[in-house]
Amino acid sequence: MWYSPSHGLIKSPRAIVKDGLQHPAQIFRKWSKEELANIGFHPARMSVADHRYYNTSGEEYNFDAATNEWVISYGSSAKNVDDIKKSMKAQVKSIASSTLAHSDWMTHRESDGGTAMSADWKTYRASVRAESNEKDGEIDALVDLDAIKAYQAHPIVEVRYTSTYDAEGKETIGPGTESVNRNVDQVTFGWPSAPDAEVDPYHVRYE
Repeated sequence: MWYSPSHGLIKSPRAIVKDGLQHPAQIFRKWSKEELANIGFHPARMSVADHRYYNTSGEEYNFDAATNEWVISYGSSAKNVDDIKKSMKAQVKSIASSTLAHSDWMTHRESDGGTAMSADWKTYRASVRAESNEKDGEIDALVDLDAIKAYQAHPIVEVRYTSTYDAEGKETIGPGTESVNRNVDQVTFGWPSAPDAEVDPYHVRYE
């Protein structure tokens, strides 16, 4: 994207008229930043507050002299903490409901006198409900916006097997491992795996 006070925001290359001269769209692909700046066009980027936590208002355009680009930002105000928590709990409920729906047919079959649901599936469904209840309690305990943000950007370390290959290109997984750091949203992370879920052969454990 590019911005010029005289032409506004240009989201994709298009022909323009500047100081009475017609310029084709290709200038935005072929000209250097310096050449575009000479006719008043600079790169533009957007800085948007996380919509999960903030309400946004009108646009503001500010020129960043350090990077020679326009920054498009929006006024923002924090959302009500209780409203955010209500939305998080609704998402937990939705995940639990949709997860259980995949095996509901087993309960219907059993209740209709058909084959009984296996013990591992019953244990799994109970663990999904327990996880849902646990997450509800964790969300209830979040006292402010910072706590909510931390809950939805929780740091974990995953230990994964690495691969080696022989001269013929055959892969051997492990025994070497590597640690991968990432942040997870605890609303969506940590749900039980179904008995028929595909196993990740590279996963070792979470720390």
